Amino acid sequence: MGQESAPRLVVRHVPAGRSTVLMCLSGELDLDTTALLRDEVVRVASRPRDHRVLLLELSALTYCDNAGLYALVGVCQALASVGIAVGVIETGVVTRAAIDRAGLAERLPLRDLTDTTALSA
Repeated sequence: MGQESAPRLVVRHVPAGRSTVLMCLSGELDLDTTALLRDEVVRVASRPRDHRVLLLELSALTYCDNAGLYALVGVCQALASVGIAVGVIETGVVTRAAIDRAGLAERLPLRDLTDTTALSA
């Protein structure tokens, strides 16, 4: 009745240095919202000279299914192929549990916050 629902996935870009972008995801990452993630990543990838490092912060995700996780894997692989280093710096309880259930910890570039300096080298 005229009420607009809030978006299920929100992606915020936060400058995190001269050539680094911090992308904070909140809400739900699933089959229906992966297109938004891909669109936002394409924006970053379209400027590889300006954005050489992308840090993904996922701690505010309230839901993440296998489709969302595999979209993340694909995004990370695609960015690496064009020379943009990616690090997942925060997962949160919900996303970390989903990553563990899917057995994708080895396929995602999970980083400790103190480990991100290696990405820019």
